[in-house]
Amino acid sequence: MRLVIYSASYFTLVKGSVMSIECSVVSKSRVLYSGEVYSIVLPGIEGDIGILENHEPFMTYLKDGVIWGRVDGPDGPILSAANMGGYVQVIGRRVLVLCDKTRYLNEIDLDLLHHDIPLIEERLKTAKENDFVAQSYLSRKLHWCNVQLAGKLKEDKYR
Repeated sequence: MRLVIYSASYFTLVKGSVMSIECSVVSKSRVLYSGEVYSIVLPGIEGDIGILENHEPFMTYLKDGVIWGRVDGPDGPILSAANMGGYVQVIGRRVLVLCDKTRYLNEIDLDLLHHDIPLIEERLKTAKENDFVAQSYLSRKLHWCNVQLAGKLKEDKYR
C-alpha cells in the first residue's frame, strides 16, 4: 500500500485558482505595498530569494537591490521597488518585508538623480572633517541615490 500526501497548494492548483501569499513591504516612512501577491523576489544577502505560497518559514537580512513580485498570478502586473537594506520574515502564507528605505521604480526620477548625485558628492568632499553628522547624512543620501539609480537602470529586467 502506498500513502500519498498532497499539500494545500496541490489542491489549489487542481481547482484552477491562483495561489497567493499575503505580502507587506514596509519602511520607516510608509507602507509601500500590502496585499496579495503570486510571488515575490527579494535581494537576500546570499543571493536573490524567490518566495511562493507554502515557502519554508525563515528570516534573513536583505541587501540593497530591487524587490519585485507578481500580483494576480504568474502573468499578472509587476510590483517593483528599489530597496536599501532591511529584513524579510516568512511565516506560512505571510511575507513581511521591513526595508530601511524603499521606493517604487516608477516613482524614481532619473533626471533628478543625475542632478542630485554630483551635488551630494561635491558637498561630501567639502564637508568639514570633524562634522561627522554631515558626512554621515550625505554619505547615506548618496548611497540611497545610487541604489535608486541602479534599480531604475535595470527596470526593463523586471517587466
